[in-house]
Amino acid sequence: MLFLVGTRESNIKNGSILNEECPKCRTQDTLHFSIYKRYTHVTLIPLFPIGKSVYIKCSHCKENFDYEDLSESAQLQLKNEKLDNSIWMFSGSIIIALFLIFTINRYFENKDEAGILIKNPMQGDVYNLKLNNGYYSNMRIDKITADSVYATLNDFQAYMPNEIDDLNKPENYSNRKVYYSRKDLTKLYHENEILKITQKKANGFSN
Repeated sequence: MLFLVGTRESNIKNGSILNEECPKCRTQDTLHFSIYKRYTHVTLIPLFPIGKSVYIKCSHCKENFDYEDLSESAQLQLKNEKLDNSIWMFSGSIIIALFLIFTINRYFENKDEAGILIKNPMQGDVYNLKLNNGYYSNMRIDKITADSVYATLNDFQAYMPNEIDDLNKPENYSNRKVYYSRKDLTKLYHENEILKITQKKANGFSN
């Protein structure tokens, strides 16, 4: 997916500057303003505002002016203009924050559940693993004895932890066999190399 980062402007208010003359033609009450807020965006989704611009034009002589061209009283009028709430300009940041909160909560939920399931491994359990090479994969428990656990490693690896579940297909497990003592398996969990355990039940799978 291609993400486009940039800035845009949005018109948030238009109006007239009252009781003021045009700096050029000196006509009264002909100055009109437009206020724009500038914001950053990712693929057109606003992240946060980064400033604003004011455009002034005389309806009589059609001249454009900068904010600094106006008298102090006109500048004060513009400063006192009440602007609408621009909370939508933070929508992207809000979405990112909510996603991070969800991801962190989900991580700790999986860790808490894995901490319980690691003490009682069952045949058919699938362990999501963080590998030494920085990639991710999973293994399926085949056999359990009093002090050991035998498993088959998945033939495929994922770049990101959220992609591991997609690897869990029967045809992806072949002959890459491993075994651990129960103590070593618990050690892997405490070293954060076991990220999640999906336990097989009689009626299907349960996370």
